[in-house]
Amino acid sequence: MSTHSPDLSAIDAAIHAVGLVKGVSALHALERADGGLVVVARVGLSPLLRLTEVVLTIGEVDHAVRKADSRVEAVFVEPDIAADSATPTETIVIRALD
Repeated sequence: MSTHSPDLSAIDAAIHAVGLVKGVSALHALERADGGLVVVARVGLSPLLRLTEVVLTIGEVDHAVRKADSRVEAVFVEPDIAADSATPTETIVIRALD
């Protein structure tokens, strides 16, 4: 792994452009020895989204990241559904079962 930290501004902008993303609370990239990137992002989503909407949004984020930087080889997206602190975790779990 390289110690060089890649510029993530284009990737950050691409993630923010995905319609249902409310924010990006963490964004990291590891540069591989072969020049490829592995991107890890934590994105804020509304707790009112259904599970299928969350899954589709994660797919859109993956696509947007790969499009923003051709060096990206892998994308790991963690939904931060608790971005709305007023919504109890139980609501999110129950919603996922819908």
